[in-house]
Amino acid sequence: MPLANDPMRFALTALITCLIAGCSLQPPPANVPIAKEQIEMRTVVPLVRSLTPHDRGPTELEFDVPALPDDATPPVFIGVRITGVDPTAVSQSADRLISAGVSAELHLERIEPSGPVSVELQRSQRVGVGQQASIPLSADGMAPGLFAFDADGTTLQDAGLSTEQTASRELAFGYSNAVQPGRYRLKLRFDQNAEALVAANAQLLVAYTYKGK
Repeated sequence: MPLANDPMRFALTALITCLIAGCSLQPPPANVPIAKEQIEMRTVVPLVRSLTPHDRGPTELEFDVPALPDDATPPVFIGVRITGVDPTAVSQSADRLISAGVSAELHLERIEPSGPVSVELQRSQRVGVGQQASIPLSADGMAPGLFAFDADGTTLQDAGLSTEQTASRELAFGYSNAVQPGRYRLKLRFDQNAEALVAANAQLLVAYTYKGK
């Protein structure tokens, strides 16, 4: 029977030909960004949260800190990040935040069956021209301002929170150089000049610290 007289055979043959030619096999787009809703629900370091004018706090955030393949007790910091497409504009926004004197009260606790265990946080303080010293946060948890810091870019990219095409600057309120794997609770309250964070479209950031090569 001629193929033209058998519509079903003709349609099937056309479909097979199309599949062989690849006309129906479109590769998925590369570097698909993670939806904002998924990002905001992430509870494993590294993580980010959007900030609004109503986010002065106090705010509590629970999250897990996994060990890294090359570090059983990795360094972690708490701060904010600025992102954008223009590296110059991003750097200028970050510098303005440092100068704005945005202060915050923060307490980090490791959640244990016997009860929460306080984690001592450090901050960076200028001690001379071009010199910085690491000092503990005061007992009340007050961080008087933000300072320049660097997040580990690889873990941010692996988590879908950053791409190579995005310019980013990270700033810290406080950090710990060795965090045991486990569940943690962050208590955070923005104090002075918090409106500068919203104006800069900053995001709250809890991330691993970049350790260099």
